[in-house]
This record gives sequence, structure tokens and C-alpha cells, in this order.
Amino acid sequence: MTSNVKALPGSRVPGDRTVNTALVEALRLLLGRAESGELQSFIGTGFQADNLRASLWCDHHKDLYAMLGSLAWLQAEYVHRHTEGLK
Repeated sequence: MTSNVKALPGSRVPGDRTVNTALVEALRLLLGRAESGELQSFIGTGFQADNLRASLWCDHHKDLYAMLGSLAWLQAEYVHRHTEGLK
């Protein structure tokens, strides 16, 4: 039976398990920074092949306002990167 599920632009159909090599490399770089002591806190989110959200909270940063500013910047940057071609 053929599925009638179609992905909208910018989305993926659940079940796609193609390895995202750029993601793997970025996570390896972050792991190296954490192992060296350079990376001291991290908050991240992503999506799994089944479209469930994965989140990681290691938010032991001593400056609450710096972390809030980083999260606000990240949201603005995400919107910018994914809407600049829609103008």
C-alpha cells in the first residue's frame, strides 16, 4: 500500500533515519569541549526520527542573564535562518 503522507517544505516524514553527518560532527566537537573543561553548561533540543523531541539540560551556568540572552539569541537566529528566503 502506498502512503499518502507528504512532508511539508522544511519538515521530514517520521521514520527517516538518514544519518545527519553535520549533526554528528557538531556533537563530537561539543563533547570534546566538555571533556576538556571548556564547555561548562549546555541547553539543547532536537528531534528524533519518530519526530519526538529530545532535550538536554546541563544548565549549571552561573550567570542566569547570560544564559537567557543566549537562548533569546538562539531563537532569533533560528527564525532568521529559516525565514530569510521567504521574503
